[in-house]
Amino acid sequence: MTFVSALAVTSAFAWHDTGHMVVAAIAKQSLTPKALSEAEWLLKMDADPKSDNFVTAACWADDAKTKESGPWHYINIHFRTDDKPTSNEPLKQNIVWAISKFSEVLRDKKRDPKERAEALRYLIHFVGDIHQPLHAVARDSDEHPDGDRGGNEFKISPPERFSRQDRPPTNLHSLWDSGLGLFKSVPRPLTDDGLATINRTANAIKSRFPEISLDGVKQSDPMAWAQESADIAKRFVYKDITEGTVPSPEYMRKGEDECAKRVAYAGYRLAALLNKLLN
Repeated sequence: MTFVSALAVTSAFAWHDTGHMVVAAIAKQSLTPKALSEAEWLLKMDADPKSDNFVTAACWADDAKTKESGPWHYINIHFRTDDKPTSNEPLKQNIVWAISKFSEVLRDKKRDPKERAEALRYLIHFVGDIHQPLHAVARDSDEHPDGDRGGNEFKISPPERFSRQDRPPTNLHSLWDSGLGLFKSVPRPLTDDGLATINRTANAIKSRFPEISLDGVKQSDPMAWAQESADIAKRFVYKDITEGTVPSPEYMRKGEDECAKRVAYAGYRLAALLNKLLN
């Protein structure tokens, strides 16, 4: 059985939760003892039971999302697939801006520890988000001149693998947020079995995509991370798929593999960022 099919056998939904926790689990394995100790100390402050440790804290920014913080989860790099020009620009307060902002807060050990704890929670989540291709683009068209909101307006029919879900993905964005069905749903607070599932998935992805195998994994500029995601969206996400149809098995297979690789990049880069900010 292939790596992708092995994970997909019990697929459900969630770059939102499971995918984010897998990113954190990959990162945690590469943190220095000092960085991990500092992170765990900070994350105990005002902690919600659903997100009171390094792995589950990866989900906190979605739990706490507000109208103000919503745009911090993405950057809309606008493009068109019909060769027409577009002059639309991303919002100034976007995910690249947010990663920079909260990196500075976390780095400053003179700041209130509670502010640093909040910054850490945001960073663990946002480094995951920025590696999801549809958190980095908006496809402009005559129908959607201001963009399709990262594929939210690109409607699809759910593939068969989602038939048992109460809320299967019905647009391109939700399909990719699900990892194209790559991740098994793991409820929070984590049980021992839940944590074991997260760690098994993280280790499977690390085995498939070891850090040494990934080109540019040492890149530390969040804007470069966003551009990588945008390039994948342009090159693959919007290719070989037609609005209103069921994505093909080949599209799903390649998409699952791409999602696993992006989660690997996110985990390795998150560890590098936190080792720099917390040591």
